Amino acid sequence: MSIPRRFVALSGLLAAATVSSLAARGAETPASGAETTESKVPVVYVVPMSGQMGTDIHPSIYDEVIKDVMEVKPDVIVYQLKSADIDNNFYLAGNDDRREFGLAKIGEYRDLVRSLHEKLDARQVMWVEDSVGLGSLLALSWPEMYMSEGGRLWGLARISSMAAGWSDPDVASKMLNAWVGMGNGFLQIGGHPLEIGWAMMRPEYNLSASFKGRKVSWANDTAGQWVVDSSGDNVANFNASLAEDMGLSQGTVENLDDLMFLMGFREYEEVESGKEMVEKYVSDWRRTFDRCKTWWADAQQKMGWASGDDAIKYLGSAKTDMERILRACRQYPAVEARWQQDYGMSILQLELQIEGIKDQIGDMRRGNQGRGRGGSNRGRGGGGRGL
Repeated sequence: MSIPRRFVALSGLLAAATVSSLAARGAETPASGAETTESKVPVVYVVPMSGQMGTDIHPSIYDEVIKDVMEVKPDVIVYQLKSADIDNNFYLAGNDDRREFGLAKIGEYRDLVRSLHEKLDARQVMWVEDSVGLGSLLALSWPEMYMSEGGRLWGLARISSMAAGWSDPDVASKMLNAWVGMGNGFLQIGGHPLEIGWAMMRPEYNLSASFKGRKVSWANDTAGQWVVDSSGDNVANFNASLAEDMGLSQGTVENLDDLMFLMGFREYEEVESGKEMVEKYVSDWRRTFDRCKTWWADAQQKMGWASGDDAIKYLGSAKTDMERILRACRQYPAVEARWQQDYGMSILQLELQIEGIKDQIGDMRRGNQGRGRGGSNRGRGGGGRGL
């Protein structure tokens, strides 16, 4: 754990309404928070959700994070979301790869969100630095949400586009409702009105809000006091300032110190283990994927050399390279997703090609050269794309 850090007071930018709404949620105001921290400094566990959905942000690593959180037993868990699919914000030094967009499986993330809510006994907060794409479903899965200045809550039009490939209009309509229903499941977990989900996922739905005191009523029309979206052609999107004005976000922050201050704490103790685990996972899977590309190129070259007296030697070496790729895909679902996206091969297709090489080697050893079932220089089998 890091040494507790004392926060320097913010300038007078906090509105009374923001502080009051936090108090209504059970949070301490900065004044009362100071008294509490004299006896106990809150332990804060930050969980990064940074990069691409489906690869960098994948349920497999967060299963490990959950175990660590349960051992640490923090007072506050902060989910720090920074994910912009199909966007020009390259958060990972050029690795914000557009080919990874849409690799996320919505059902897996719904299960992850449920596990985080059900297994972790601490105050949980979503901090949206930026979200364009399916990550916005994660953002809306928590009732207490804060955003960074300039942050976005965009990109859920992708949900409705998933049903666009169906030629039969009846089937397309059913699929659209099913996908949007799955998306709205995240909002239900977060306690947000489904009208917001309909408008953010389906362009034909408008969105407006009416206010009665501090209560906000949402409707999929333009009759409210504040019209959020009336285009009919585009989905509703929120930036940080609009989300705060509409009560969707509890405040706009610059950093973790700001966030903790708005939550009512002047000092806190941050646990770094979650950050370290996630950063290592991202580094490991991306390095492994780069190795897979090298192994694949080597295997193709060796299969091209597999003739004459050296055929068995080169085929055996190519098989070893493919087996390394197969192990990597099984170890890292992110590698599996990118491998299928970039090379057109599933795990099953890799297995079939490896088996084909084994059979070919067996035939050669039995003196049946030239009659093996796999080709020595045929590219990938099982439906994969050739290089």
